[in-house]
Amino acid sequence: MFRISQFMHEIAHPTPLGVKRNPPGPVVIWNLIRRCNLNCKHCYALSADTDFIGELPTDKVYSVMDDLKRFGVPVLILSGGEPLLRPDIFEVSCHAKAMGFYVGLSTNGTLIGEHNIESIANVGYDYVGISLDGIGDTHDKFRRKEGAFEASLHGIRLCRQEGIKVGIRFTMTLDNAFELPDLLKLAEDEGVDKFYLSHLNYAGRGNTNRASDAAHDSTRWAMNQLFNACWDYEQRGMPKEFVTGNNDADGVYLLHWARRHFPDQADAIEAKLGQWGGNSTGVNIANIDNLGNVHPDTMWW
Repeated sequence: MFRISQFMHEIAHPTPLGVKRNPPGPVVIWNLIRRCNLNCKHCYALSADTDFIGELPTDKVYSVMDDLKRFGVPVLILSGGEPLLRPDIFEVSCHAKAMGFYVGLSTNGTLIGEHNIESIANVGYDYVGISLDGIGDTHDKFRRKEGAFEASLHGIRLCRQEGIKVGIRFTMTLDNAFELPDLLKLAEDEGVDKFYLSHLNYAGRGNTNRASDAAHDSTRWAMNQLFNACWDYEQRGMPKEFVTGNNDADGVYLLHWARRHFPDQADAIEAKLGQWGGNSTGVNIANIDNLGNVHPDTMWW
């Protein structure tokens, strides 16, 4: 994951290059369940609305959490499939919070409603990430479900009303790149805390549909959109997070952007990028699938 906001803040408020501090353990993305109520065209997990045998029961999940705590893991991102389809999701989430983990929920947002928003708020999730891959019909076509956009947007609004930190996750392809400016505007209008652009990863159905990946010029255009938006928030003193995933060349492109716009800061940014180090698969990030198998990241299933 490439944290654009950190580097924009560094451009605005330069600091000396310090000693690199490594986290105590990897961030763990945990696909607790493979079942999903949607059938997204780019799903790396090949999720579907059916039960998958062999998934870990609650007691085994707790046992794994004990192992992760001993290993020094600081962060758990609970994902799926659709994690809200797991009957014990709130019990598991509360247990993780009680153990001292930073706990995030990665959801498509369609199952967040008045019936469960209080339970979601009571968990005290540190972050809830909700997928939006376009506006209206564009999103619905990606998710292969009519009304998915409105349901996800409703989930975002309920989270905001409860004071939950919420973010939008956008997977960009040729079919939806043109709606990035509209999604950035939606994120501002809705008061969303974080915007995460995921490049298409060639895993699962993302591999089947790799021909729809965004072209290089579209990708660079999108990065310029993100960089400019992030810099605007930085200038306004508004703490909105911008991150990208699945293409660490974004860091190199940021350096080119900095050389064009802030040449006096470019060498310092290059040093900070070098210290960041790029892809952290299997080092600062890890994945546990729905069967309890461990992978370097979510794309190695």
